[in-house]
Amino acid sequence: MADALAGRATLGEQVLAQQAQATAEADRFRLADLRYRNGVASYLDVLDAQRALFATQQALAQSQLAQRQNQVVLYKALGGGWSDAAASAAPAATQN
Repeated sequence: MADALAGRATLGEQVLAQQAQATAEADRFRLADLRYRNGVASYLDVLDAQRALFATQQALAQSQLAQRQNQVVLYKALGGGWSDAAASAAPAATQN
C-alpha cells in the first residue's frame, strides 16, 4: 500500500509534466506547419515536429494508464469494493 501511495503523487506529477510537454509539442507542430505554408521551412521540419508530438502523446497516454492502474491498486489495497455477499453471489451467477 505504501508503494501505491508513493506512486500516486509521483504519477500525478508525471502526468502533469507530460501534459505540459504535449501542449508545447502541439504548439511546435502548429508553428512548423505555419512556417512551411509560408515558405520559410522545409516539410522535414513539419514531419519532425509531428513525430515529436505523437511520441509525446503516446508517452502521456502511457503515463495516464499507469496512473489509473495505480488508482486501482490503491483502491484494492484499501479494501474498496469487496463484500462477502458479492463474492458468494458471483459463483452462483456463473453456474446458470
